[in-house]
Order: sequence, then structure tokens, then C-alpha cells
Amino acid sequence: MPQSLASWLKMKGLVSIRRSKVDGYGIQGFLVGLSDELLALEYVYDFQVDGLMVLRRSDVSEAKRTGTDEFQEHLLKLEGIQAGTQQPVPLNLSNWTSAVQQLSASYPLMILERELGPAPEFFIGRAIRATAAQVEFQTFTGVGKWSRKAEKLKCKQITSLQVNTRYLGFYQRHFERQTA
Repeated sequence: MPQSLASWLKMKGLVSIRRSKVDGYGIQGFLVGLSDELLALEYVYDFQVDGLMVLRRSDVSEAKRTGTDEFQEHLLKLEGIQAGTQQPVPLNLSNWTSAVQQLSASYPLMILERELGPAPEFFIGRAIRATAAQVEFQTFTGVGKWSRKAEKLKCKQITSLQVNTRYLGFYQRHFERQTA
């Protein structure tokens, strides 16, 4: 059985990731992208692919493929669920700037998280601009109203990016109805 992220990427197998300094939860997904700085998973939650998740590799405390992962991958494949459902491929994961730029071109909405530090934050909205130092991000409220002021997130503080989730899909359809 392969024991490295690079070998799991080649097989696009279901893996379990832990980030013990970020939170106590495991993350399960199909590994679909890897660089020195970032990794990308097709996030699996409750036996469904729920978007694409990009994480900082430096936060990963454990990556493994267990018997449970192998069995659940088998069950998913029986249901027609396997790696390769998210786009774009290949992913540009050289840094947060490239990941944000590429994914925002394909997905209008994203979630950016700054999970470490004294005040962890969760941002949902759209990228306005991404530079080497920061991402300028327009957020919206839980009631679907766009904020007037853009947030600025330092790239070195971003811990997670998600696109194409079921959660984002509901808001995306809301905004599409508003402009129709």
C-alpha cells in the first residue's frame, strides 16, 4: 500500500488528513492535487463529494489511508462516486495566489478560512484580486447581502479554501435568481 502523498495522488485514492494544530477533526477526501505548499482534496462528507478543498501542507499533522478509507472508497465507487468530479484539472497549487486565481475563474463563490490565531475567521464570497501578499475578498452575510467593504486576507494566514460545495451552491443559485 502506498505510504506517501505523492503515491496517493497518483492513485487518486480516498485518504484521511488530520491537522491537529488547527482542529481535532479528520478530513476525508480524494487527493487530487499536491505541491510543496498546498494539497487539494475532493472533500468527502457523508458519502458525497462536497466540493474541492485546498489545505496548507504545513498544517497537516497526519495523512493516512486506512482500511476504513479503502472500504468506503469501494462503497463510493459502487454508487458511482469517484475522484475526478471537480474542475479545473490540473490544479495550480504553487501558492495561495495561484490557487485563488485559478479557482475563482471557474467558481464564482468560495470559502476562505483563517483558522489559526486569536480570532479564527470564516469568509464566504468572491475573490476580487489575489496578489502574492493578500487576497481581497468580497463577502456576503448569512442572509445573502453583499458587504460593501472588501476583506483583505494575508496569504500566509489562509489555512483552507473551498469551492463547489453544497453550501456554496445554495447561495450561488440565490444570487443567480437575483440577477435574472
